[in-house]
Amino acid sequence: MFDLRDPSRLAGVVEEAAAAFGGLGLLVNNAGVPLKKPALEIGPADWDRVMATNLTGTFFLTQAAGRWFSKAGQSGAVINVSSTHALVGMADRAAYGIAKAGIVQMTRMLAIEWAPLGIRVNAVAPGRVDTEARAGSFAQPGYLDSTLARIPMGRLGSVEEVASAVAYLARPEASYITGQVLVLDGGVTAQ
Repeated sequence: MFDLRDPSRLAGVVEEAAAAFGGLGLLVNNAGVPLKKPALEIGPADWDRVMATNLTGTFFLTQAAGRWFSKAGQSGAVINVSSTHALVGMADRAAYGIAKAGIVQMTRMLAIEWAPLGIRVNAVAPGRVDTEARAGSFAQPGYLDSTLARIPMGRLGSVEEVASAVAYLARPEASYITGQVLVLDGGVTAQ
């Protein structure tokens, strides 16, 4: 275990992983902390906690992996987990959405910069997904129904669907894809 908010530790984490697995071919950035709070109430500690994990830590871990790929002279893939909050506005999600939007732009910028090195950088942006962490929210009266009413497909996504999208972007068949964001939201952002 390591703390993503400690950039000084991240290069060592990548080296340890490469040593343990005999190399490195893929980094999936899936760490994140939520924050549901009105923008007028977000304090510096809230902001720093969300940004340090969701954006800053993700950048520096990705940088460490990029350095490893480059030094090893091998291609690699980075897949960032963003969110539909990066693509559409929503009340009470400012810090989270801004951090996830930063992930989307980081994906594009690094994809361009690292393409000559053979490093692909893509992202997935899930919408509402049925996870254990959301069970409490979905159990609140009316919350699930109002959520489903905003999703054209009328259902939540599954963890397996998100994992399958990540797995696809990691596969050799996706070797010509870089700088892209694959949105998994049941049609919400198409509206």
